[in-house]
Amino acid sequence: MLKYISTTWVHFILVIIAVMLDGGISLYLAPLLFKQPMSASPMLSLILVMMPVMTGHAQQIKRKWLYTIAFFAGMLVDIFYTGIVGPAIIGFLLMLKLAEFIQRYLSYSFSSSLAVWFVTLTAYMAYDYAAFGIINLVNLNIPNFIMFHLFPTIIINLVLLIIVYELVIYLYNATKKPDISSYDVTPRDLNGRLVLDSRSQRNMSK
Repeated sequence: MLKYISTTWVHFILVIIAVMLDGGISLYLAPLLFKQPMSASPMLSLILVMMPVMTGHAQQIKRKWLYTIAFFAGMLVDIFYTGIVGPAIIGFLLMLKLAEFIQRYLSYSFSSSLAVWFVTLTAYMAYDYAAFGIINLVNLNIPNFIMFHLFPTIIINLVLLIIVYELVIYLYNATKKPDISSYDVTPRDLNGRLVLDSRSQRNMSK
């Protein structure tokens, strides 16, 4: 059934679900995630935005759609969670670009995906801290930011990555279209000989 569905649509739906799950996880686990002075932010949406790149399935989705979906996901995050349109949009696009750059030098494996995820998540958190610091919406100093926000966020998102990693790869693989360019479509008879058309056979018999 999934083979008839485009990977682009599957990726889009997964990202939208991830955006909603970020809010749901934050709401229902708020006593654990936002226990003062700690603050851990689920970023499943960012993970899903980068998953095609990290797992080697980006070629199944046109590059323009990867960035369009990242833009749309960032816009939803800004509208529903950030309250300011712009920071998450720019951040998601930059992190997708960064993930592509790093992945060029790595193989496709869980350890490589983990490395790409760690670098991009840390970069996004630093970008987010700087962006909101510029507009005076962050009161934490850098050591407290690292200890009470960055580290807890990395831990909760590592758990989320481990949970969704194999499932997302399965869905991408299930929607992968076969490469028909490698098929041998030369007509042959049961003995493995080339089948000639009737005109060629008549010319050979003369």
